[in-house]
Amino acid sequence: MKTNILSMVLMVGASALPLNAAVTAGGIAVIGYNDFQDSFSLVATEHIQAGEVIYLTNNGWSNLSNSFNGAHPAQGAGNESIIQLTVTEHIAPGTVISSTISNSSWSWNTSGLISGQVGGIAAFSQLALDNVSDQIYIFQGLANNPLANPTNFIYAMHFGSSEFATWSDSEDIYDGAIPPGLSMEDNTAFLQTDLFAHGDPEGNNSAWGLNLSSPSILALQNSTGSKAEWLAAITSASNWGAGMPAPGGGGLAIHAPEPSRVILVLAGLCALIGKRRR
Repeated sequence: MKTNILSMVLMVGASALPLNAAVTAGGIAVIGYNDFQDSFSLVATEHIQAGEVIYLTNNGWSNLSNSFNGAHPAQGAGNESIIQLTVTEHIAPGTVISSTISNSSWSWNTSGLISGQVGGIAAFSQLALDNVSDQIYIFQGLANNPLANPTNFIYAMHFGSSEFATWSDSEDIYDGAIPPGLSMEDNTAFLQTDLFAHGDPEGNNSAWGLNLSSPSILALQNSTGSKAEWLAAITSASNWGAGMPAPGGGGLAIHAPEPSRVILVLAGLCALIGKRRR
């Protein structure tokens, strides 16, 4: 009987613990963007496993058409841009990821042709963020033409002028809606309410990001805030200011997620084995 229970433990562990589980909503968040240099900074709010492939785009989303602006079998980059992030080593919660840096934990694809296009020649590139209004969407999708085939939305951010002050179904390069599975209520969608938090045609004042020295952010750093607390802080415009967090400038103090259901099941079965032995 002992052997049967041990076999059950191994079977549960093997079947319930995927090698590369999808990143959950809010598992990665935007904490800075520069619409002149077309760069951005992210932070992981949960454990991201090696092998995950993640995409970011500034093509706006339309819930009416259930698609990104310009997404088409022959138009892999849509009407704007898409960039690919590949996780090569485990990324811990609190890790800051800069779009200008690749290292042993992640790599960026900013030039390769997008596979799966039917006759298209579009390539991955840095996001060409518009100085008037734009969005940054983080999502996962099929390897073949991911923009046209999204499967998992992770995070969305909108910034814009008074003319494009809020979310709306994408009709051009300036607007975009909140995609399925994300919301402002759970802080997986961020509406930058500071209408001056973008550049101008000359590129002045074009870098914006989470102010790591603001009192509420410092308090979270000192208390090692939870994922939910950090998402709430990140999506508060009052915690943002001019300038992006410096690349390679360290991480944020984010609690690791609670033990997974799989670990708890295994622990329970191991306890059962121990009782039977007695």
